[in-house]
Amino acid sequence: MPLGPRLRLMGPGLTGTSCGSRGSVEMKVARYLRQDARGDAVAGLTVAVMGVPQGMAYALIAGLPPVYGIYTAIIPCAIAAIFGSSRHLVTGPTNALCMLILSLTAHLPKKYGVDLFEVVLYLSFLTGLFQVAFGALRMGGIVRYVSQSVVIGFTAGAGILIAVNQLKNLLGVDISAVHAERSYEVLTETLARVPETNLYALGIGLGTAALVIAIPKISPRIPAALLAILIAGATAYLLGWDDPESVIRIEIVRDMSPISGGFPPFHAPVLLGSFDYELTRELGIGALALSVLGLIEAGSIARAIASRSGQRLNYNREFAAQGAAKVVGSFFSCFASSGSFTRSAVNFKAGGRTRGAATFSAVWTAVALLALGPIANYIPKASLAGLVIVIAYSMVDKRRLGLSWRTGRNSRIVLVGTLGSTLILPLEYAIFAGVSLSIVLLLRTIGRTDLTELVPREGGGFDEVPFNRAAPTPVVTVNMSGALYFAAAEDLDHEMLQCITPKTRVVVLRMKRLRAVGGTAMAMLEHFWEILRQRGITLVVCGIEDTLKGTMTGSGLRRKIGEQNIFYADNRLFQSMELALARAWSIVEREERLSGDLGMSTIALRSRVATAAELMSARCIRFGNQHQVREAAWLMSELHKHQRSISPEPLFLQDKEGKLSGELTPWRILAKLAEGIEPGPASTLADAKVAELLRRNLARTIDTIARGDLEHLTSATTLPDLLLVALARSAQVLPICDVEGRIQGQVSSEELLRGLYSAHSIALAAREGQADGP
Repeated sequence: MPLGPRLRLMGPGLTGTSCGSRGSVEMKVARYLRQDARGDAVAGLTVAVMGVPQGMAYALIAGLPPVYGIYTAIIPCAIAAIFGSSRHLVTGPTNALCMLILSLTAHLPKKYGVDLFEVVLYLSFLTGLFQVAFGALRMGGIVRYVSQSVVIGFTAGAGILIAVNQLKNLLGVDISAVHAERSYEVLTETLARVPETNLYALGIGLGTAALVIAIPKISPRIPAALLAILIAGATAYLLGWDDPESVIRIEIVRDMSPISGGFPPFHAPVLLGSFDYELTRELGIGALALSVLGLIEAGSIARAIASRSGQRLNYNREFAAQGAAKVVGSFFSCFASSGSFTRSAVNFKAGGRTRGAATFSAVWTAVALLALGPIANYIPKASLAGLVIVIAYSMVDKRRLGLSWRTGRNSRIVLVGTLGSTLILPLEYAIFAGVSLSIVLLLRTIGRTDLTELVPREGGGFDEVPFNRAAPTPVVTVNMSGALYFAAAEDLDHEMLQCITPKTRVVVLRMKRLRAVGGTAMAMLEHFWEILRQRGITLVVCGIEDTLKGTMTGSGLRRKIGEQNIFYADNRLFQSMELALARAWSIVEREERLSGDLGMSTIALRSRVATAAELMSARCIRFGNQHQVREAAWLMSELHKHQRSISPEPLFLQDKEGKLSGELTPWRILAKLAEGIEPGPASTLADAKVAELLRRNLARTIDTIARGDLEHLTSATTLPDLLLVALARSAQVLPICDVEGRIQGQVSSEELLRGLYSAHSIALAAREGQADGP
């Protein structure tokens, strides 16, 4: 039937609403099947091949039969993929979470007389509720405030504990009779039973570990874990080591809990119907720790992959999806799950395009369970232990540990604190210890108001120097940036008083970059204003934005400082700063005029001999001494484009305090770049040699090649002394500094000639005056 009659038959109420929506859905499904379905199916199969043996091994870490690890790789994986936001995150059992589950639940069956499996399901349900609540309360951004050092330290510590706990399975010894709960107790009992080692179990475990390590080196495409445990199972079956009547006997999966090959059965957690307050209270802390660790894992993994795929994530939705996966999974015999880094990375690399890839992974895992479940019963427990120990070794990521250690002092503190807590404390407290330490150090870092001083340069602009390092002047300019809430404002007024000297007449506070200014900050600033007023010093503030203006008005500080001493922020950079300095110097000049100091200072500046102050130009190229040679070379080449002189001016280098630290000329850069080039015909110099020399020399910092033996010339240096220095150094430009060594300007050779001509003229005039005398 043609399209027109079909539309008429559907009626006017259907053509633009439900049918249009249904058509849109059909188009999306068709587009997905055409463009993305094949890639998602292949990626999901690749993840499932890795996920099946991992799930079985991780269940062993949690102290559960391996089949529950496979269940957890199916239901939670599908639920999180359907409701989540990340296109590549694959949810399922993870090593760190399984170790935490074991730590939380191992001692509870004996204490409360309940089945371990029911405790684990109840724990998963509570953890899911916490995560759903985090998502509903829109707390998705919380993961941004937890340092990666927490995850790295906890994962490394958990890897060590996992290896310790699996050593008994690798050796084939039984320590269940002693009820060892803590890792050090497990290690002690295991070492005590080393003479009872089952050498066949040990051989199977070590062989599995060797295959898992060796196969990827032969071909990364081969599923090493799956192939290794299948070989171990086949070996045990063919040699008859699984036979209970055999003299040589090793424990297999069937001995722990037979895998029937059916779909994950529906099973409501029994403890939901028989509520136990004490058990719930004890599990509550562990559930919160599990939820926090799971969210950190899932959030950091999703963020890492999204940074490569270009996807924007909705963390609130992801948190709720992770929680829903645990809640639903607890009704299908699944323990607590989270995002897996290895499986998610495999999904991304295998070409997964949408969240359908993780759903396909769950489907393929279910197919494998149905088809290969009975075969998995013959996998030796020691083989899974060998696989787990290899995984545990990989959890101690030396590269990431080294990177976190080298990042900075705070990262080292968080890393060592979390790792130490993981090895010493119960794991639920170790998580909280690491997160708390990370947040405390974060607040300590961002909760501090940064203070620097701004020193005006002649000719315009400012030099920013460390606080309390500027030369004493009547006007002190303090730049405040960062947070100024109650924790940062404590004792800040006393710290700012350190910049006050006997010369100080006015203090200018630039407050444009302040955040979180509250009542405590206003009280601190009012106290600072009161101290300055008692000392006869005027306070001028600038860079005041609308929010800060309202806070100052409400607190009454604006009225006390006086409107004439307040300058508001402008879109032109340093506009309010320049106005505040003009106001400050007008106050200084007025006070000097009233005291008579102004006239005396003017007379003192007069001199018969020309000085650098009369010859100096404020135009001077300053450059930080920690830049690389490549940056200096680029700057000089750009400056030379706009200069008329044949020889470009040198760069005068200054340190972090703005003090002169050296001089760098183009010829000096060229000389250093050419180091290593041997004399000879140009044709013999290979391009690779030149490239290597440039690569090595361009990365050097300029303070290592600059000339540092510069004379300390100030504005009071006389013309004869300037000439002597210029002649001795054959210098075209001389830097002029203040008494503290900070660059004020420069005197060029042209200005020296002009000074000589003026001195010559004055000398001639004086001689002529003497000749005309009596």
